[in-house]
Amino acid sequence: MSAFGVYMNLPDNDIEVEVEYTYDPGEPDQWYDSNGDPGTPGTAPSIEILHIWAELPNEGLKLTAVDIVDIIPSNWADEIETEILENHHE
Repeated sequence: MSAFGVYMNLPDNDIEVEVEYTYDPGEPDQWYDSNGDPGTPGTAPSIEILHIWAELPNEGLKLTAVDIVDIIPSNWADEIETEILENHHE
C-alpha cells in the first residue's frame, strides 16, 4: 500500500484540507482455486485516513497546519472516505 494525498473541502464547510491516506485496491472474487476447490469472495477497495491537515489561525492569527483527523465528526470522515474511494486514481 502507498500513501496518497488529496485536497478537498470538508463536508458542509469551506475549509480546504489535505487528506493523507493509504489505499488498498481490494481483490476480485475467485470462484474456484486452480485445483478446482471453491474459491474465496473478493474484498472491496478501502482506504485508511492517516492525517487530515487544515490551515487554521493560531493565537497570533497566523495560519498553521493542524492535523484534525481525531477531532472531526465521524460522519465527515465517512463522507471523506466515500469521496476518495469514488475518485481515487493511482
